[in-house]
Amino acid sequence: MNNWFEVDKKGLKQVQSEKHKSFIVKELISNAFDEDITNCICNITLDNRSVTIFVEDDSPDGFKDLRDAYTLFAPSYKKGIVQKRGRFNIGEKLALAMFDEAFIRSTTGTISFDKRGTRKKSKTCSPFGTIFNGVIKNVKRSEFDEIILEAKKIIPPVGVKFQVNGEVITAAEIFKSFEEVLPSVTSDEEGNLVRTTRKTEIDLYKSDEPHIFELGIPVVSTDIGYSINVNQKIPLNKDRDNVSPAYAKKLKTFVLNHTSSYLSDEEAKASWVSEALENCDAEAVKNVVDSRYGEDATVYDMSFPEANKRAIADERNVITGGSFNQEVWNNIKKTREVYSDFAAPSSKYYPDPMKNAKVRPDLVIPENEWTEAMAEVAALAKEMHQFLFDRKVHVTMFNGEGASAVYGCGDVTFYAKVLGKGWFDLKTNKEAIVDLIIHEFGHFYAGDHLSERYYNGLTKIGAKLCLTDKFM
Repeated sequence: MNNWFEVDKKGLKQVQSEKHKSFIVKELISNAFDEDITNCICNITLDNRSVTIFVEDDSPDGFKDLRDAYTLFAPSYKKGIVQKRGRFNIGEKLALAMFDEAFIRSTTGTISFDKRGTRKKSKTCSPFGTIFNGVIKNVKRSEFDEIILEAKKIIPPVGVKFQVNGEVITAAEIFKSFEEVLPSVTSDEEGNLVRTTRKTEIDLYKSDEPHIFELGIPVVSTDIGYSINVNQKIPLNKDRDNVSPAYAKKLKTFVLNHTSSYLSDEEAKASWVSEALENCDAEAVKNVVDSRYGEDATVYDMSFPEANKRAIADERNVITGGSFNQEVWNNIKKTREVYSDFAAPSSKYYPDPMKNAKVRPDLVIPENEWTEAMAEVAALAKEMHQFLFDRKVHVTMFNGEGASAVYGCGDVTFYAKVLGKGWFDLKTNKEAIVDLIIHEFGHFYAGDHLSERYYNGLTKIGAKLCLTDKFM
């Protein structure tokens, strides 16, 4: 019988040569875990640079079809089941190609693969379960150690006793479990593999070497702060050793949503957290930003730079535009809809007194309607201005809302309604009156209250007034 394809075992081995040999154990253990088992034994030994790998399970049915051991891409009953690891009926063949000799014994017989590159089938059966035994030659000690190390990273299914070289491998304590909808792989009515999305349970483990796991089998290391076990098929690359950037980003988002309240201030600064901020929920955004900048942090406001300086002077962190990319800023804005005081612009806490200080002509108090006290304060302001700056100033009394007083363009405006009638009494309130006048006249030098020019202007005014008794 002449089939379309023939597979050269040596060539297949060469194709896999760049992969670390630990993938072999992962494939063999994956096959065992996909069956109805309660025990799985894996022994890995080294003798004169030859590694022997032995895997045994107690599946009642054993290897369902021994032809699957050597038939590439045969239809697999596992590929349509998202809770099974198998897909293409190819993984164990890629692993088998690495061996110099091996045999598989199960309930339906034994297949032997010899060093000459041929196979032989016998009727020797096991009462239950499947046994695999194979030898790989020319293995370095470092490779052998890595194979064992990777085998011990495997997370066994609940109810399965898993041993590596006699050591029972138990999963670390689950830090947190949750359900989310993730992309997966299944088969259509014709048996073709297709992408799908399914809700699945995701388990998080604290780890110094975090990995992404597919149903307990380590796939790839990750910069996410936890090891993540996805309890369904993951859309993997051809070599089954990586996930797509889009899939990794989904995991980062889900993990942050469920762990943001547990992150330390240092952990909240991690790059994976910054990436997850683009799509995570409002609670996670608030937790991370509060952790990084403090709960009283404010956002830089370009419309009123003085507010930013005042925030810094009050020892509040001011978050600048370059702190996050546009996607994160968009998410921060959405978060404000849930938490109204979260990361508000600095001008919300330090409003511009001039913003609502427009003087409506109809609320200006005519000079002939000023009280005697108002006229005295106006006269004092004019006299002080002439003395300090050698120029006249116009005084306006305004009967509307806004600041206490405003200075600019040769005009000082007192907001009589805000100050109240009693404030204008020079006999009882002269210190407060002079204080306000000095504050406003400081703007002769600069508009920004926190600028050096404004500060120097105030000291200059104070020094000049101190050297005269003209206004005592």
